[in-house]
Amino acid sequence: MSCLIQGKPDKDFDIKHLMASYEDIKEESYRRYQRIVKIWIICLGSFSLSMVGGLILAWWQFYYHPTNEQQWMVPIGLILFFTPLIVWFSVFLSDICNSSPNSLDSSPEKPFHDPER
Repeated sequence: MSCLIQGKPDKDFDIKHLMASYEDIKEESYRRYQRIVKIWIICLGSFSLSMVGGLILAWWQFYYHPTNEQQWMVPIGLILFFTPLIVWFSVFLSDICNSSPNSLDSSPEKPFHDPER
């Protein structure tokens, strides 16, 4: 509250929490928790997939590379190893590129003139 008196908005202060009921706050907190859990599961799954690809490549390197057998393991290992990295990099870049505050508002400030009306 002291930040409001000084004229600076407090980043932890949210006006909707003053008007919301306990159930609304509890539901919002639960939804936030579910979102965090989903993100962690996706991160763990993509890390595991990348590790499987790396292990396939290592297995091929130590057991089959001297005789150049089982060549199918190399592209499968590379695909499994690099696909999660490419996906996370593209998600990260798209989040950076779309982080402007005006990107959420798709309506133009001034409506276009429609000559037929």
